[in-house]
Formats: sequence, structure tokens, C-alpha cells
Amino acid sequence: MDTALDALLRSQPALWRGRDRYTDESSIPTGFASLDNALPARGWCIGGVTEILSSQQGIGEVSLLLPALSQITQTGQWAAFINPPYLPYAPALSNAGIRLDRLLIIDTKEDSDTLWAAEQVLRAGLFSSVVAWVERSSAQKQRRLQLAAETGKTWATVYRPQRDANEHSPVAARLQADIIDSQLALTLIKVRGGREQTVIIDPAEFDDSQGVEWPIPAGTVNL
Repeated sequence: MDTALDALLRSQPALWRGRDRYTDESSIPTGFASLDNALPARGWCIGGVTEILSSQQGIGEVSLLLPALSQITQTGQWAAFINPPYLPYAPALSNAGIRLDRLLIIDTKEDSDTLWAAEQVLRAGLFSSVVAWVERSSAQKQRRLQLAAETGKTWATVYRPQRDANEHSPVAARLQADIIDSQLALTLIKVRGGREQTVIIDPAEFDDSQGVEWPIPAGTVNL
């Protein structure tokens, strides 16, 4: 039976439940059902920044993006990597279904240059996905990226160190990546319209998107 609140929400389009506001946002499926189910938009938010924070590289944090990047580039849209920590391995990207002729790599040396380049590319609206890696940022700089992503209607991902997890950041979503019992654990620290929770992704799920077995980094501590 409808409550008085339900009736009010139907009669006043300017009002909404907090958890319902972002369910109609444009998104692109992540390729991982458990993660899609945890995100209010049912995928990576288009027109917003998603931060992924991790204490180490190579635990699957980039593999999370491969299915969506494949979908984007296979339809002729452009994606950009800005300041990747390692030279992207072209055969692996191609094996994951990413069209290399639709991937631009921008090499920057300083965080200030990375953030500037990311903002310009996002604001231009010519790229469907922009992925950037930074060591140091701030709430003000992240807000500029968020506004640029909204302006360009672009899916943006920013990788930051896990030490920044306690810092305020006015972006659409913040995920912390860890390895727990040889599985990738994603803690949703902040998601607009969602709730904090942890999503577990078995590394075997990466096999389908990459076409090869995903190795857990040697020396990883299982919690």
C-alpha cells in the first residue's frame, strides 16, 4: 500500500529519495555483475569521476576497466590513458578487445600536468573514457575533474594511492581496491545514491575479459 510519502514523491517531481536519484544516470556496464549490482547507475557513471584507490599496483585495478573500454573502442569511440605508471602492453590490451587505434596515451611527468591534461580532455567531450593516474591531488582539483566530466559527459577514472582514502573528494564514486583471500575486494567508500559495501571479484572473472589467467601479484598479503 502506498504511503503518504510515496504519494508526495509522485506528485512532486522535484523531490526524490536519496537512493533513487542516481538510478537513471547514464552508465556503461562494468562487465562484472556483482559490481554492477552494487552501483546505483548499474555501471560506471557517465558524466562523473570514479576514484580507485589501492596500496599497490597490478592487483587487477586496471582489469576492472577492460570490458567497458573494449565496448567503447569497439564502437569507434575514443579512450585516453593519462600518465599510466607503466607502458601499456599493446598485445594484452588488444587481447582484451580494445582497439588500439582508438586509444590515446598521454605521457605526463608531474601530477599538475596530469590533472591539467585530464581536465582539458574531459571538458572537450571528444573522449568517451579518460583514465588518469596521480600521486597527489586535492578536493579542489578533484572537483574540477568532476565538473569537467559532467561538462563533457565522459566516464572518468582516476587512480590514487590508498593513503588518500580518508581525504574528502567531491567525485561521483570512490572505490578502495584490496586483495583478500586471493580475490579482489572493492570497498565502495562513497557512491552517489548508494551505500558503503564491499564487492568481491574472483580473479577468474578477469579471464573472460582478458583471455588469459590473471595472476595474483607475488608477495600479496591475504587478509
